Amino acid sequence: MIERRVVRRYASALYNAAAQADVVDRIESDLGLVEYALEMSGEFKKALFSPLIPADTKRQITAEVFGDRIHKITLAYLDLLFRKRREEVVLETEEEYIRLANAARGIVTAQVVTAVKMTDQEETRIKQKLAELTGKQVRLQKVAIPEIIGGVLVRIGDTVIDGSIRGRLDLLKEKLAG
Repeated sequence: MIERRVVRRYASALYNAAAQADVVDRIESDLGLVEYALEMSGEFKKALFSPLIPADTKRQITAEVFGDRIHKITLAYLDLLFRKRREEVVLETEEEYIRLANAARGIVTAQVVTAVKMTDQEETRIKQKLAELTGKQVRLQKVAIPEIIGGVLVRIGDTVIDGSIRGRLDLLKEKLAG
């Protein structure tokens, strides 16, 4: 597995190039298409990830597969990854690129873990509170995990807000043991 900092560096460079050319949304769409093609075609994926196939051949393959359907910046990005032997970065670029694009758009993704599925009202209330807290538009990624017993656990980037009953019980256990 490739290190996150490597993916961040490449995705950041791609985002900067896309922003300068004013094609951020187009490149985001291209990355989705590339990832979809890799998921759907085992042969295509094998060809791009094979260490035996030279970078020039990989460039020709991607040009044939995508033609004019992806922007020249996306093609140049793929070519760079092939030349640097960093093909594995392709699979993780889309997620990091979207994170960067959303940050520039003032959108943050919050993973919200609850014991049971949230109602629409609860979801709206959490979204509003998180928007007030972050000062940004919030997109929720909802997960129901019964093990947290109750309450809510929120992750926004590296920040964790643990309002779960399980978290409180664990904290109480630590205090009693210490």
